[in-house]
Amino acid sequence: MRKLFFALLALALIMTGCATGAAPQKQPVAAQDQKLSPAMDPSVPKLCALTFDDGPDAVKTPKVLDRLQKYNVPATFFLVGMNVNDRTKAVMERQVALGCEFGNHTWTYNDMAKMTAEQVKASVDKTDAAIKKYTGQTPKFFRAPNLSASKTMYETINKPFCEGVLAFDWDQKTTAESRAKAVLNGVSDGAIILMHDVQPDPHPTPEALDIIIPELKKRGYTFVTLSELFKQKGVDPNSKKNAMWKVVK
Repeated sequence: MRKLFFALLALALIMTGCATGAAPQKQPVAAQDQKLSPAMDPSVPKLCALTFDDGPDAVKTPKVLDRLQKYNVPATFFLVGMNVNDRTKAVMERQVALGCEFGNHTWTYNDMAKMTAEQVKASVDKTDAAIKKYTGQTPKFFRAPNLSASKTMYETINKPFCEGVLAFDWDQKTTAESRAKAVLNGVSDGAIILMHDVQPDPHPTPEALDIIIPELKKRGYTFVTLSELFKQKGVDPNSKKNAMWKVVK
């Protein structure tokens, strides 16, 4: 009798669970159903601007241009005025043909933070004139050598100052992979990426671009010039005073 009682009790509990519906066990979320962060989700439109300093150079700059042409992306080149001449004319013509634009990186690359207002203005104006002569463009943006800026420079140079996500590619010890990693870890929507087309050898920045560009495209990024970056973001580049742009939001 006792056994029958417990058997009936067990049956009743089973029937009650069926009637009320036992809580379903949680199933693991499939990898494809997991939400990606906005930085990794290719369905979220994102913009970035590649920028390169210290050129032009008749030998080194074309290696960067080869990658831009290969992946069909533009860039903004901050030129050193004394490098803008007949020897590099063909390089600049190719940059224009690829849809690139130009920024001002001073005439000699000397530290301007210790210069007078007159010296600063002369360096910037001379560089602007050379770039205009060979490319037809007047630079809209300025990048200070070594990102060293002063109050005098901000008051004298009538252009937006730009820095960017650093690839650390001035360091000859860094590899293409480490340069790419620095960029990919630091990039976000609206980022300005700061690299160099001209530095002492070994200089594997062109090889780093073979990693950076495909990966950022995979993440949903579109590459644009600096002017286009500000335009598409609806941001006035002159709205930031006494500071440098790194990300356009």
